[in-house]
Amino acid sequence: MSAKTEEGKARQKAALMDHRVDAPNLKHGVPGFLQSGLHPCDKCVKRTKCKGFKKGADCIYLAKYQEDIENQVMDLDYVEEQDRMLVQVLAKDMAAIALCEMYFSVEGLVIHDRRKKQLSAQPLVSTYNELKRQVRQSMQALGIGPAARAKLKMEQVNVVKQISELGLDDGKDNDGDLSFLRDDEQ
Repeated sequence: MSAKTEEGKARQKAALMDHRVDAPNLKHGVPGFLQSGLHPCDKCVKRTKCKGFKKGADCIYLAKYQEDIENQVMDLDYVEEQDRMLVQVLAKDMAAIALCEMYFSVEGLVIHDRRKKQLSAQPLVSTYNELKRQVRQSMQALGIGPAARAKLKMEQVNVVKQISELGLDDGKDNDGDLSFLRDDEQ
């Protein structure tokens, strides 16, 4: 076979590329982003249309998105400074979800294999679903969302009840007024 010559190698490569099943799952950069926290512009599926594209740079939009999420969550009254690491994990996971959705908007959720004449789900879909599960857990841990806020209210009510049962709210055994813990007196 003529594959040993440069011309033969070029023909063979061209033939393989003509019949190659597209591998769009190699273009999204999500695993690299999850490992490093960086998403190079060079690997972005929207690099040809992006106004912020800079060769060799990190995606400014993804970094800004993460920063905005972190700031908004940290601005919540009940989120403490010691929660910042969890908030940063939440922001990174949400940015990865946005990256997946951006990729799906360009490439779709389905891969069409022309050789086998079949459709299959993008391999990234399982990562996307796992990220969504992790985000829900982080949000619940941070008290974000209706169910999580309701749970926080119940915990607050339980603290008031425990203080009452211990007799600490009668004003004699404690140094301060605990009425601020009750919702009904505000």
